[in-house]
Amino acid sequence: MRAPEPPYTILFTSAAKNDVGSLDGSIRNRLKGVLTKKLAHDPEGYGTPLRSVLAGFWKHEFASHRIIYRIYPEEAVVIVCAVGKRQSEHAFDVYQQLEPMVKAGKIAQQIIAAMQDVKRKP
Repeated sequence: MRAPEPPYTILFTSAAKNDVGSLDGSIRNRLKGVLTKKLAHDPEGYGTPLRSVLAGFWKHEFASHRIIYRIYPEEAVVIVCAVGKRQSEHAFDVYQQLEPMVKAGKIAQQIIAAMQDVKRKP
Protein backbone atom coordinates (compact mmCIF):
# COMPACT_ATOMS: atom_id res chain seq x y z
CA MET A 1 0.00 0.00 0.00
CA ARG A 2 1.39 3.39 -1.02
CA ALA A 3 1.63 6.26 1.40
CA PRO A 4 -0.63 9.17 0.54
CA GLU A 5 0.87 12.05 -1.41
CA PRO A 6 1.96 14.86 0.88
CA PRO A 7 -0.25 17.94 0.73
CA TYR A 8 2.67 20.34 0.27
CA THR A 9 5.21 20.56 -2.54
CA ILE A 10 8.75 21.39 -1.40
CA LEU A 11 10.67 23.95 -3.47
CA PHE A 12 14.07 25.56 -2.98
CA THR A 13 15.40 29.04 -3.59
CA SER A 14 18.68 29.13 -5.49
CA ALA A 15 20.45 30.10 -2.25
CA ALA A 16 18.98 27.06 -0.47
CA LYS A 17 20.04 24.79 -3.35
CA ASN A 18 23.60 26.02 -2.83
CA ASP A 19 23.30 25.41 0.92
CA VAL A 20 22.10 21.84 0.35
CA GLY A 21 24.87 21.19 -2.16
CA SER A 22 27.49 22.05 0.45
CA LEU A 23 26.10 19.65 3.08
CA ASP A 24 27.71 16.39 4.04
CA GLY A 25 25.92 13.39 2.49
CA SER A 26 24.57 12.10 5.80
CA ILE A 27 23.12 15.51 6.69
CA ARG A 28 21.65 15.79 3.18
CA ASN A 29 19.90 12.43 3.70
CA ARG A 30 18.51 13.55 7.05
CA LEU A 31 17.32 16.79 5.43
CA LYS A 32 15.50 14.80 2.75
CA GLY A 33 13.73 12.79 5.45
CA VAL A 34 12.68 15.92 7.34
CA LEU A 35 11.35 17.52 4.17
CA THR A 36 9.43 14.50 2.90
CA LYS A 37 8.19 13.06 6.20
CA LYS A 38 7.52 16.24 8.15
CA LEU A 39 7.44 19.55 6.32
CA ALA A 40 5.65 18.25 3.22
CA HIS A 41 2.86 17.02 5.50
CA ASP A 42 2.59 19.64 8.26
CA PRO A 43 5.03 22.57 7.93
CA GLU A 44 3.40 24.59 10.70
CA GLY A 45 3.16 21.65 13.09
CA TYR A 46 6.84 20.81 12.77
CA GLY A 47 8.10 24.38 12.58
CA THR A 48 8.45 27.48 14.69
CA PRO A 49 7.56 30.92 13.32
CA LEU A 50 10.35 33.49 13.28
CA ARG A 51 10.11 37.14 14.31
CA SER A 52 11.64 40.51 13.54
CA VAL A 53 13.38 40.74 10.16
CA LEU A 54 12.49 37.11 9.47
CA ALA A 55 8.78 37.42 10.34
CA GLY A 56 6.82 35.27 7.89
CA PHE A 57 9.55 32.63 7.81
CA TRP A 58 9.56 29.39 9.78
CA LYS A 59 12.37 27.24 11.15
CA HIS A 60 12.80 23.55 11.78
CA GLU A 61 15.86 22.19 13.56
CA PHE A 62 17.36 18.78 12.88
CA ALA A 63 20.72 17.34 13.90
CA SER A 64 23.02 20.38 14.15
CA HIS A 65 21.27 22.21 11.33
CA ARG A 66 18.33 24.51 10.78
CA ILE A 67 15.97 24.85 7.83
CA ILE A 68 14.41 28.27 7.18
CA TYR A 69 11.32 28.21 4.98
CA ARG A 70 8.13 30.00 3.98
CA ILE A 71 4.71 28.42 3.75
CA TYR A 72 2.24 29.27 0.99
CA PRO A 73 -0.93 27.38 1.97
CA GLU A 74 -3.00 28.68 -0.96
CA GLU A 75 -0.57 27.05 -3.39
CA ALA A 76 0.25 24.13 -1.04
CA VAL A 77 3.94 25.00 -1.32
CA VAL A 78 6.79 25.15 1.18
CA ILE A 79 9.82 27.05 -0.09
CA VAL A 80 13.11 26.28 1.61
CA CYS A 81 15.08 29.52 1.75
CA ALA A 82 18.18 28.47 3.71
CA VAL A 83 19.77 25.45 5.35
CA GLY A 84 22.72 25.78 7.67
CA LYS A 85 24.35 25.16 11.01
CA ARG A 86 22.33 26.23 14.00
CA GLN A 87 25.17 27.20 16.33
CA SER A 88 25.21 30.97 16.66
CA GLU A 89 28.99 31.04 17.01
CA HIS A 90 29.37 29.41 13.59
CA ALA A 91 30.74 31.93 11.10
CA PHE A 92 28.05 31.08 8.57
CA ASP A 93 25.07 30.78 10.88
CA VAL A 94 21.96 30.44 8.76
CA TYR A 95 20.34 33.56 10.26
CA GLN A 96 23.41 35.67 9.52
CA GLN A 97 23.30 34.49 5.92
CA LEU A 98 19.58 35.01 5.41
CA GLU A 99 18.85 38.35 7.11
CA PRO A 100 20.82 40.56 4.66
CA MET A 101 19.30 38.71 1.72
CA VAL A 102 15.79 39.29 3.09
CA LYS A 103 16.49 42.98 3.70
CA ALA A 104 17.84 43.39 0.16
CA GLY A 105 14.85 41.61 -1.40
CA LYS A 106 17.00 38.82 -2.86
CA ILE A 107 15.07 36.03 -1.14
CA ALA A 108 11.77 37.47 -2.40
CA GLN A 109 13.15 37.38 -5.95
CA GLN A 110 14.28 33.77 -5.50
CA ILE A 111 10.88 32.77 -4.09
CA ILE A 112 9.14 34.33 -7.09
CA ALA A 113 11.49 32.46 -9.43
CA ALA A 114 10.81 29.14 -7.66
CA MET A 115 7.05 29.69 -7.83
CA GLN A 116 7.24 30.56 -11.54
CA ASP A 117 9.13 27.33 -12.22
CA VAL A 118 6.26 25.37 -10.67
CA LYS A 119 3.63 27.21 -12.69
CA ARG A 120 5.52 26.44 -15.92
CA LYS A 121 5.46 22.68 -15.29
CA PRO A 122 2.44 20.87 -16.76
